[in-house]
Amino acid sequence: MATKKKNNTTRNVLLGIGGFILLIVVLKLTGVIGGEKKTEIETESVQKRTIISKISESGTIEADIEVPVAPDVSGEIVELPVKEGDYVKAGQLLMVIRPDNYKAALEQTTASLNSAKSDYEQSKANRGQSRSNFIQDSINYVRYKLLYEQKVVSKTEFETFELKYKISRSQAEAAEQTINSAYYRIKSSEASVKQARENLSRTSIYASMNGTVTKLSAELGQRVVGTGQMAGTEIMKVSDLRQMEVSVPINENDIVNLQVGDSANVEVDAFPDKIFHGHVKEIAYAPNVQGQGSTDQITTFKVKVLIDRKSYENDPVIMKGIDTYQSPFRPGMTSQVEIFTETKENVISVPMQSVTIDINKTDKEKADNEVVDRSTAKEIVYIYDKGKVKKVNVKTGLSDDQFIEITEGLAEGQIIVSGPYRVITKELKDGMEVSVKEKKKTKPDKKDSAE
Repeated sequence: MATKKKNNTTRNVLLGIGGFILLIVVLKLTGVIGGEKKTEIETESVQKRTIISKISESGTIEADIEVPVAPDVSGEIVELPVKEGDYVKAGQLLMVIRPDNYKAALEQTTASLNSAKSDYEQSKANRGQSRSNFIQDSINYVRYKLLYEQKVVSKTEFETFELKYKISRSQAEAAEQTINSAYYRIKSSEASVKQARENLSRTSIYASMNGTVTKLSAELGQRVVGTGQMAGTEIMKVSDLRQMEVSVPINENDIVNLQVGDSANVEVDAFPDKIFHGHVKEIAYAPNVQGQGSTDQITTFKVKVLIDRKSYENDPVIMKGIDTYQSPFRPGMTSQVEIFTETKENVISVPMQSVTIDINKTDKEKADNEVVDRSTAKEIVYIYDKGKVKKVNVKTGLSDDQFIEITEGLAEGQIIVSGPYRVITKELKDGMEVSVKEKKKTKPDKKDSAE
């Protein structure tokens, strides 16, 4: 009985092993096991899209109008009626520098002016006397000359009157010069008085525009240097915070694509999930060079993007607690700017990674060493058809972050290889058999449009 049970167990085991071997043989013959594994790809149809080319860069918010305030004269600050954050109006007193020395200078120059005027009057009186003497001596000179010619008077007497005549003439000429000198001393003194009066008036500094004191660098009692002496001391900055802009450094390769008036989107770190709109207001011509002369040299150009007030002024959340003369932004805030340089609507396009460069085997070996010249290589896209891929030469145009325009080589509706990127660039060959895998679904990206 035990022997019979043992034989049945052995037979079942042998049948199981035989069935497993048969299954392996069948799978082997059908190619399920042991067959060549096909390269897996992702596909997508060629579509028409709107391509928006843009440049993205981080920048710093600053006031559109910012006026540094520095005194024209030097001295001690004796009045400082404003503080940082105050709103001031044009003509409002900002500070006063001790005026004592400038009052004394005005009094001194005024006294000099009065003295010059007195000298001028005295010179005019002297000129009158000199002219009278000259006229009298001229008459005597003519009379004695006639008498001398008639030999009525001696030569000695004639020469005496001749000498007196010449002296009177010189004195009259000198009197005229003295008057001119006195006149110009008056003009010089008047200029000194005017300058002294202006210096005295400059001890009181007033706001040149409406704005907010965004920086206060001085304290009451501090001595400051006027702009007449070197650069002077910057006391404060008054900024118009109603209109703000973003200062963005743009790389030299991208700056040629920008134009004044290009629309832009601005994202401010302090306001997450909010997008503000603006436009390019100014493009600098002077470069900012970092690491000049080195292999890491970076050349950028400063671009100013003006933020449109309409994109935030009607938002009750953002404008809560903000006065009408301000914006919700503060100078120095960090922001991310997208500048839209060109838009093409309804153009043939494919995903960026679908386009690769056609290089031969030798060049592929060079590509591993990053020395291949790609400027002369052709751009290609792989078309998928009946389990195989076909290489197609294309010409590209405008691109954005995801898609690139195809100007030649493809038609709408064709199925092209869209991924994976490494497979497209390293593995695919013309005519290769492939298998299509399901593309992983991702959340659609939020498309920002420039207004």
